[in-house]
Amino acid sequence: MIPCRATCPHYTEGCHKTCAKWKAYQENFQAQHRQKMMWLKAQNEASTTVLRQCLAMNSSRSYHY
Repeated sequence: MIPCRATCPHYTEGCHKTCAKWKAYQENFQAQHRQKMMWLKAQNEASTTVLRQCLAMNSSRSYHY
C-alpha cells in the first residue's frame, strides 16, 4: 500500500509513478535501507571476527582429564 494514499490531497490511482514526492520518499527509504544494511554487515563482520578469535583461543588449549 502506498503510504501517501490517505494523506495526499493530490492522490489519484497510479499517480505514484510520476509523483516527485513519492520518488523522493522512495530514494530516502532506499538510502536508509542501504545504511542499515551496511551497519549490519559491519557488525556481522566484527562479531564474526571476535567469535573466530575466541574459538581459536579455546580450541588451542588441550584439556587433560
